[in-house]
Amino acid sequence: MLGRIVAWDNKILRKLAAKHTPVLNKILVPVTYSGNNGYIWFALAIPLLLMNRYRLTGFTVVLAMVITGLTGEVTIKHIVGRVRPSNGDFSKDVLIKHPAHYSFPSGHTSSSFAVTMVMFFMLPPLFVPVLMYACLMGFSRMYVLVHYPTDVLAGVVLGIICGTVAVSVSPYIPFFSF
Repeated sequence: MLGRIVAWDNKILRKLAAKHTPVLNKILVPVTYSGNNGYIWFALAIPLLLMNRYRLTGFTVVLAMVITGLTGEVTIKHIVGRVRPSNGDFSKDVLIKHPAHYSFPSGHTSSSFAVTMVMFFMLPPLFVPVLMYACLMGFSRMYVLVHYPTDVLAGVVLGIICGTVAVSVSPYIPFFSF
């Protein structure tokens, strides 16, 4: 079973590597960079934190990213220890600097979908644009060849779970419940 999954992952990445174009590179490389360290999501959270009406939502975005980072980056990646495609067969086709950490799950994708869930529950008018950007983020991680499709799928699931947890607990954190 694992062999089939690995073969499927590699087949999809080979197809994506063959589709690299200057136009797609100019779109997807900046998208992938915007997810580094959660920059795009902090850029969303900061204005929300500054407005009384949306302060809890802004805090929940940050909380969702923290929960996701601790769960995915600090814990799961080190347990699984999956080597990135950019360190193997796809090293010559990678469009960005080789990330130093493990591959599974995709942190960019998980944080993006965690924020998507916060928007779904707390700020529905932003849900669709954030969802679209989260999908683009996940795709960009495969396109630049630093994640396998299963890394991205796991990131989606992890993000949905962590975002939902953040929404569930954030109102009970006393400092931000005003």
